[in-house]
Amino acid sequence: MSGREREALLESLMIDEPELTFTQCGNPDPRLLRLVEFLARQAARECYAEEVKMMRRRRKRTS
Repeated sequence: MSGREREALLESLMIDEPELTFTQCGNPDPRLLRLVEFLARQAARECYAEEVKMMRRRRKRTS
């Protein structure tokens, strides 16, 4: 996690702001959007790392 991502996450979780809210449509809470974006990036990195690890294992077996 980069410093900028960490700061963005901490900023989105500030306690002195009102609670995150879900809206039926339209104007979603920007803090919620940042949190979702952060979690999606983290999940993508973990998935990619796992795929790379699996491909390396397959290459070692066939060698």
